[in-house]
Amino acid sequence: MEDEGQGWGSHSAGGVRFHLQPWSTWCSSMTSQHIRIVAVAVLLASITSAQGMCPARCYCRDDTLQASCADAGLEVVPIQLNPDLQEIDLHGNRIINVDYTLRIYQNLRHLDISINKIGYLGKHNFELQDKLLVLNISRNQVVALKKGVFKGLKSLRTLDLSHNELQEVEHSAFHETVQLEELDLSHNKITSFYDDTVFKTLRMLRVLSLTGNEILEVPSAVFKHLPNPSLEVVELSNNLIGVLEERSFPALVFKNLQILKLAANVINDVHGSSFNSLHALSHLDLSYNNLSNVPTQQLAKLSRLTELNLSGNAFNVIPPVAFQSLFQLKVLRLSWMPYLHRIESRAFVDNIHLETVVMNDNLYVTRFPSRIFFGNPHLLHISLRRNSLTTLDESHFPLDRLRTLDVSGNPFNCNCSLLWLWKLAEQESSLGDSPIISTNETSQTNQEETVPLRLTVDDLRCDMPEALHGTLLINVPESTVRCDTTWTTVAVVTAFVLALFAAFCIVLLLIGTERSFWTCGRDKEQSHSNTAETHRLATGPPVLMLMPDKQGYMEPWVPVPVNNEYMTTSRKSPHIVYV
Repeated sequence: MEDEGQGWGSHSAGGVRFHLQPWSTWCSSMTSQHIRIVAVAVLLASITSAQGMCPARCYCRDDTLQASCADAGLEVVPIQLNPDLQEIDLHGNRIINVDYTLRIYQNLRHLDISINKIGYLGKHNFELQDKLLVLNISRNQVVALKKGVFKGLKSLRTLDLSHNELQEVEHSAFHETVQLEELDLSHNKITSFYDDTVFKTLRMLRVLSLTGNEILEVPSAVFKHLPNPSLEVVELSNNLIGVLEERSFPALVFKNLQILKLAANVINDVHGSSFNSLHALSHLDLSYNNLSNVPTQQLAKLSRLTELNLSGNAFNVIPPVAFQSLFQLKVLRLSWMPYLHRIESRAFVDNIHLETVVMNDNLYVTRFPSRIFFGNPHLLHISLRRNSLTTLDESHFPLDRLRTLDVSGNPFNCNCSLLWLWKLAEQESSLGDSPIISTNETSQTNQEETVPLRLTVDDLRCDMPEALHGTLLINVPESTVRCDTTWTTVAVVTAFVLALFAAFCIVLLLIGTERSFWTCGRDKEQSHSNTAETHRLATGPPVLMLMPDKQGYMEPWVPVPVNNEYMTTSRKSPHIVYV
C-alpha cells in the first residue's frame, strides 16, 4: 500500500515485491549506481504493469499519458511513473540535477523542469529522448551549455533556457538539435558568443530570444552563420547595444524576418542602411532607447511595417511626415517621452492605413494640432492618456470613424470648450457596461457606422476651474459646460458691435474728406500750371511788336512774367500782338 502522506510505496513484479522508502530521504542519498539499479527494477516492474505509480502530491493520467508533479517538493525526478508517459510537468520543485533519471521515459513529447535548482545539465542526459518536442529548463541555475548537453534531441522544436545564469555557450551545444525552431536564451548573463558558429546547425530556427542579457552589439557574425534564412523573430531587448551599424542584420539571413525587438537598450544612432535588408519586417520595437530624433529616413525602407513602437526616446518634436513612406503602418506607439513638447500637424500624413495611435504620458505635450488625424481614414483607436492637455477641440478627431477614445488623466479646464467631450461622456454613461463591439476589416460601411464610439471616462477629470478640481467630467453640471446666451446679452453685444461699426465709418468718412480737400487743391494748382506751360511750349517765346498810339508816339515795353503770364511795364497798355 502507498502512504500518501510519507511518499511510501510498494510494487510487485513476478513475485518480487519492492518496498520504497520516503522519496525525500531515499533519493537524496542515492549514488548514480543506485539510480541505475532502481531504474532497472522499475523497468522490470513495468513488464507486469505499465501504469506505474503516482507519488504523493502528483496527478497522473494514464489515459492521456500525462503526469504533473508541480510544486510537489520533489528533490529528484521521480522514476516510478508510467514509462510510456508523453508529458511530465515537474516545475516548482527542488530538483538539483537530471542525471540518469530521464532514461526511463523514452516516449516523452513534453518535459517541464522549470523553476528548480538545476545548476548543471551534464552530458548524455537526454540521449534517449529522441521524440521530445518541447523542453523547458527556465528559471534554474544553469551556468554553461557544454558539448553534448543536448545530444539525442533530434526532434526538439522548442527549447526554453530563459532566466538562468548562462555565461558560456559552447559551439557544439546545439549540434544535434537540427529541428529546433524556437530558442529562448533570454534573461541570462551572456555578453557575447565566443564562437560565431554556435547556431550553425539550426537550419530550422524561426524564433531567437536574447532579451535581458549583457550583449554590447548586435551579434551579426553569429547570425551570418545561420544556415538558412528562416528567422522570423529576433528579440534583443534589454541589452547594452548602443549603435545599429550598416551590416547589423545580414541580408541573406534576415530577408524573412517579421518581428525585431530592440527595446530598452542604449541605442543613440541608427546607420542610414541598418534596415535595408529587412524587406519583410512587420513589427519593430525601438522603445526606451536614447534616440533624439525620429529616424525617418532609416524607417522609410520598411515598406511592409505595420507596427512601430518608439516610446521612451528623447524626441523633442514629431516633425512633418515623420513616418515617411510607411503606408502600411497600422499601430504607432509614442508614449513616455520626457522631452516631447510638439507634434506637427502633418506628422502622420503618409500613414494612410493607421488604425491605432497611442501617445500616453508625454508630460510636456500641452496641445495637439487641429485635424491632425483627418488624413488617416482608417483610424479607429486613439489614446492620449496622462499628457498635459488643458483643452481639446472636437475638430482634433474624426469622431464619425473612431471606435475608442481615451483622453483621461489630462488637466482639463472644464468650460464650454469641452461640451462635446461632456456629451460623449454622457453617451458612454448611457451605454453602461455593454461590451465594445469590434469592427472587422471586411465589414460593410453601413455596419461599421452602427458601432458607437466608446470613451474612457475613468480618470476623466477637471483640473480647472478651482471649484471643479478633481471632479469627474461626467459629474459636472451641463450648465457649466454649455455656452448658452440670453436676449439681454445678445442685445448688448449687438449694440456694441453697431457702435464700433458706426465709429469706424465716421473715421473713414473724415479721413476721406480731408484727403479729398487737399487732393482737389493740388489738382487745381497743378492743372493751371500745366495749362500755362502747355500754352508756352506750344507758342514758343513771345515776339515784341510796337504799335503806335493815336499821337503816333511809340514807346518800347518789356514783358514781365507774372504767374507764368507775360505782362508789360509801360504806362499805357499798348495793343500787343504775339506772332
